[in-house]
Amino acid sequence: MAYTLVVGMGKTGVSVARFLVEKGEGVYGYDDWKKCNDCPPDLINNRLFSFITGNDLSCLEWNRIVECIISPGIPESHPVFVWCELKKIPVISEVELACRLIRFPLIGVTGSNGKSTTVALLSHLLSHAGFSVFTGGNYGTPLLDSLSTAISFDWGVIELSSFQLERIINARFHLAGILNLSPNHLDRHHTFWEYFQQKRNIFLNQKKNDSAVVNLTNPAWHTLLCRTVRSHIVPVVIRGRLNEGFFWERENIEERLSSKKKTISCRNWKLPGEHNRENLVFATALARLVGVNSTSIEESLATFQGLDHRIQKIAEIDGVIYYDDSKSTTPASTCAAVDSLPGPIVLLMGGRGKIKDYSELTMALTTGKIKTVILFGEDRDALKEYIPIDIPTHLTVNLQEAMVLVRSLVEPGDRVLLSPTCTSLDQYENYEKRGEHFKHLVYGIE
Repeated sequence: MAYTLVVGMGKTGVSVARFLVEKGEGVYGYDDWKKCNDCPPDLINNRLFSFITGNDLSCLEWNRIVECIISPGIPESHPVFVWCELKKIPVISEVELACRLIRFPLIGVTGSNGKSTTVALLSHLLSHAGFSVFTGGNYGTPLLDSLSTAISFDWGVIELSSFQLERIINARFHLAGILNLSPNHLDRHHTFWEYFQQKRNIFLNQKKNDSAVVNLTNPAWHTLLCRTVRSHIVPVVIRGRLNEGFFWERENIEERLSSKKKTISCRNWKLPGEHNRENLVFATALARLVGVNSTSIEESLATFQGLDHRIQKIAEIDGVIYYDDSKSTTPASTCAAVDSLPGPIVLLMGGRGKIKDYSELTMALTTGKIKTVILFGEDRDALKEYIPIDIPTHLTVNLQEAMVLVRSLVEPGDRVLLSPTCTSLDQYENYEKRGEHFKHLVYGIE
C-alpha cells in the first residue's frame, strides 16, 4: 500500500490524516512533540494510520511514501525535508492538497497584521448578502474540512500565513490580496525579502480574469509586487485618493472602478483605529468584486463586533479600562493598538519574539500617551532596549506578576492594554490562552 507522510499532528495534520484514511489511503503521522496517545482515538484505532517518532525516520519504508504533507509550523530545516529530498518525495501543504479537490472559488487574504479581522469581516459581508461561505485556513479551520460537509459553498474566504504559502504549487485564489507587510516571522524567513517572496505566492496561479487587491498605502513593497502579478490589480488606500480603486474619505469608502463612482457609507462601523479602517476598505473591495451591493455592505457593518483578543475591551473597574490585544504578536500591531486608544496607557508587552529589531516601537511610544510599560516573559530584556528612556519601564517574569504591578500603578482614567508584540509560546499554548489568563487576572479569578 502507498502511504502519505503527514508531518505535524496538530489541528492541520489531524485534519489531513483523518481525510486521507477516510478515503482509504495509508498515512504515517509524525510529530516531534506529541505521542501516539495525543492523537484522536478515531485515528489511533484506524488500521490505515501509523504514528511514528523521530527515531523511526531512518527505518521508515520510504519507498512506500508517495507524498509528504507538511503542517505550517514545520521549518524547512527539519530533518524530514532532507529525507524527502533524498528520496525525491514531493512536499506540499494542506492548502495545496485541498485546492486539488474543492470546486468552489476561493478568496485568499494574507498580510502581516489584521488579516483575521479582515477575513471575519469579509465572511460577514458575504453571509449577510446571502452567500454560503466557508471561512478557514490560518483563521482556525483547515481548508480541507470544507470537503467533509454536505454544505454547497458559494465562496471560500481563506486566511493564509507565510508558512501556508511556502508550499503552494497549483493552488489558485480567484480573488486574493496582501493587506499589509511589515517585518514578521524573521526567526523563520531570516530576511524581509524572503518573507515577501512567500507572501506573494498568493498570486502565483491567478489567471488574467482573476483579481489581486493591493494596498498602495505603503510604497515600500507594492511596486515590486505589481510587476509580478498577472491578474487584474485593484488598488486600495486608506490615505489619499485614487482614480481607480477603493479609498477612505470622510467616513465613507469611495469606489472608482471602470469609470463608475460609488460611495459606501461607513457610519455604522464600530471598530476604532486606522488599522481597522484598512481592514474595512480591504474587505469591502473584495466584497464588491464578488458582487455584494453597497446597501448590503452598509447594513451589515452595524452587526460586526470584531474579534476576541484584538483590542477588546474586557472590563472597567474603579475607573480603569482594560483591553485584551493578546493577538498582537508584532510591533506594527502593538503600534496600531496604541494609536487606536487615548492615553494614559499602561502597556503590557512580552513573550517570545519573532524578530530581533523592535525599533518600530521606539517612535510610536510617547510619554504623552504611555504612562508606563511593563514587560514580561522570555524576551522582556530584548524589548526593553527599544522603549524610550523617559517612559517608566518595569521587568516582570510573567503576566501574573505584571498584573500585580499594574494594580499598584493604575489610577482612575488609565487604560491598561495587553498588546504583547510577541508570541505566547514561551508560557502559553496560544494567544487565546494568554488572553483568557489576562481576563481572569483582571477579574481576580485566580
